[in-house]
Amino acid sequence: MQTITSFWSDLNGRIACEDHIGFEASAKLSTNKSRKKITTSMTTWSKMTTAEATEFAELVGCEHTICESCRYSA
Repeated sequence: MQTITSFWSDLNGRIACEDHIGFEASAKLSTNKSRKKITTSMTTWSKMTTAEATEFAELVGCEHTICESCRYSA
């Protein structure tokens, strides 16, 4: 799996790394890196635990990353 500090899941089930959660969420995260939840004007992001990220990666067969933007832009 990718070496990003954390993965986030939004209300629609989208999974993104810190680089791809969007500008509004990134700005809020930069003020407090220990956040577990980020509410933006479009959605709410919840930080995934390591166990959740690992379980999801195994479920969908991801070898490199579970971030949808990273995975489908390569």
